[in-house]
Amino acid sequence: MRKKTFFSEGFVYQNKQAVTLEKGEFPKVSQFITQTLGTVNNLYANRIEVSPRDRKKFLLPFAHLCYDRDSPFNIKGPKFFSEWLFLAVKFKKSDDSDESLSVEEIDCEIQRLKRTFLDD
Repeated sequence: MRKKTFFSEGFVYQNKQAVTLEKGEFPKVSQFITQTLGTVNNLYANRIEVSPRDRKKFLLPFAHLCYDRDSPFNIKGPKFFSEWLFLAVKFKKSDDSDESLSVEEIDCEIQRLKRTFLDD
């Protein structure tokens, strides 16, 4: 009988029995994960800084991507873009503070822009 193998949630299952992935067993998967994590780390380490007064100008194109009927990305909600923007952009909370907006706050900003500028 041939073993049935499939991958789910970080485990390889063979005949419904979990087998942990050992380092080097799956070099293509390992290389992809390493490259992906390197890219994410690079995005976060080199984030663009956006001041509070420039925030609306910076986020408005993303609101259009989310909500414009002609956009190929209108199937993605603001949360999708908020998560990526959080990794790549440091939206300062105020000019005097070193704190930045959270994913949820960026999401709210995009939704607020939609209500303010894009509602017909």
